[in-house]
Amino acid sequence: MSTSSPTADKDAISAKVGARGALYQAERILRSMRAYGGVILFSSTFQPIMYILAMGLGLGALIGATDDFVEYGAESYLMYIAPAILASTVAMSAGIEFTFPVMAGFRWRREYYAAQATAITPGQIALGHIMAASVRFLVHSVIFLAVLFIFGVLSSPLAWLQLFTAVLGALAIGLPIMAYISTLREEKGHAALIQRFVIMPLFLFSGTFYPLSNLPVFMHPIGWLSPIWHTNELGRVLAFGQPTSGLMIGVHLTYLVGIVVVSYVFIRRTYIRRLGYEEWGGRTPGAKRAARKQQALETKEAAQAAWQGDAPQPTVRSGLFSNMYSGNIRAVFQRGIMAIRNSTGLIFVSGFLEPVLFLASFGLGISPMLEGGVEAADGTISYAAFIAPALLAVAAMNGAVFDSTWNVFFKLRMTKLYRTMMATSLGPLDVAVGEILLALFRGALYALGFLVILTGAGLVSPAAALLMWITALFIALGFACVGMAATSFMKRFQQMDWMMMVLIPMFLFSATLFPISVYPAGVQAVIQALPLWHGVELMRDIAFWEFSSLTLVHIGYYLVMILVGGTIATYRMKALFLR
Repeated sequence: MSTSSPTADKDAISAKVGARGALYQAERILRSMRAYGGVILFSSTFQPIMYILAMGLGLGALIGATDDFVEYGAESYLMYIAPAILASTVAMSAGIEFTFPVMAGFRWRREYYAAQATAITPGQIALGHIMAASVRFLVHSVIFLAVLFIFGVLSSPLAWLQLFTAVLGALAIGLPIMAYISTLREEKGHAALIQRFVIMPLFLFSGTFYPLSNLPVFMHPIGWLSPIWHTNELGRVLAFGQPTSGLMIGVHLTYLVGIVVVSYVFIRRTYIRRLGYEEWGGRTPGAKRAARKQQALETKEAAQAAWQGDAPQPTVRSGLFSNMYSGNIRAVFQRGIMAIRNSTGLIFVSGFLEPVLFLASFGLGISPMLEGGVEAADGTISYAAFIAPALLAVAAMNGAVFDSTWNVFFKLRMTKLYRTMMATSLGPLDVAVGEILLALFRGALYALGFLVILTGAGLVSPAAALLMWITALFIALGFACVGMAATSFMKRFQQMDWMMMVLIPMFLFSATLFPISVYPAGVQAVIQALPLWHGVELMRDIAFWEFSSLTLVHIGYYLVMILVGGTIATYRMKALFLR
């Protein structure tokens, strides 16, 4: 290497640091986690309690004694699913830790390049990130196991070994994702695609809430290929001694370790290639892309300069709320549509996939454990018919919340897009309403796709489907207004975990997967205060054509959400950008 290079002494300096470089990088990441350490600790305690109360006790009460789990070594349905929930929740955390933070390190905040300028090598930067994430997984697992112990669902003295199998399973899910994300130069919804097409299907079809044998035979390979299924099976062996041969235990461990090792080798190579101080193939990485962007920018500026002479004079509004609203909501909406068109089209059309996956998973997996279906007002209905309207309400909530939280946060804190918008004639009301309308547009297409499937399956009538589609937009509008208002207070993307602390109990307890009648009257009163419960009941009123005075209460609840959330979102935009 030439002595004129600023990194000529990098090898010598790195040699002095030795293997401690990965520890230094892990320490830096863990120190940064202290800013949202409360979120991590709270979620690690909150999630197991919510899943146990909802799935173990709620859905377990619905299943009752119709399915015998003794053959698997478990004394109850709660005992059977507890180790799988531990493995699944840690694995889903890996889907977050190895997507957005990796892009922040390479692209958004370029934190990796700061570390690379020190004595730490690219390989140590990658390993440090993995070590820090593993510490978070371990903390999550310790707290989760403590909660399971308190509820008395661990009967084996080897249950504590789930600490290691859960972390191993999370790495087996997360490291392939990290390997892929580390190759990207731009993030155009890739993380969303991973969540919808990788993590969610593996979570739902890996035998977490029911034995894999409950699914049709042709769906079994999904579980066999899923690291979550292998982790679930190891956890059940350790938690309550599920009968499993030594050969299968070896297969589970070998599969998980193999994925981790192969993925790490690929990750290390990619980090060295992108962060190494030798030029990649005789050229600077990303130079061609930067040159194309610069050329496109110069072309655009030249076109704007040529057009400026004929540009129409802008209309200046005056009045009491002139600084709040410019009358150009359409510009914000059109900009969002253009961004969608320029991104991966698969992201846009995949929004309805999540409720379809839930319907397929629980409809096929849980139904065999129920004798005769679910009791309703007009008699017994199938479990699929019971959860279908609820899943549409959940889809409306999730779509609206995702667009009004993650997307809004990205534009607010990462790309600073709203700051640019406010530098024009646009006001905070234009931005707030435009973003909310964009969320509704996406939600309309998602709900329409799901309803087509429900109608084709005979779960709802065409007339009910039309009214449910309109209702889905109404529900989405309520959640979008509240979601955008809440996001305006967020400063770090890790704080978005608080959103999950709200969404998880609403999804689990709002009569989505089982009737709330399984709970005592006092608990039912708390559930009935949740906004999603009103959406679920409103959807079921329409699906089964059973309207009452409560239907008006459900509608009024969402009208209040729209009014309060929209008002707060608008004034927060004003406070942030029009000081």
